[in-house]
Amino acid sequence: MKKKFKLENLDCANCAAKMENAIKKIDGVQDAVMSFMTQKLTLEADDDRFDAILDEVEKVCRKVEPDLIIHR
Repeated sequence: MKKKFKLENLDCANCAAKMENAIKKIDGVQDAVMSFMTQKLTLEADDDRFDAILDEVEKVCRKVEPDLIIHR
């Protein structure tokens, strides 16, 4: 399943790159693109575990950018 999410409070391109790399390492994620310019996350992951994977994505992102909000 591939979905796009709007991001809020993404402050720098370097942070976006760090988060994108960390997201790609999560088990079940096929691909992830985090765009600082458009403030969007495109996530491609296993259908059956998508919500659990998205919860893990939020945890990983908060370590880099504590104020980041991913609009589901």
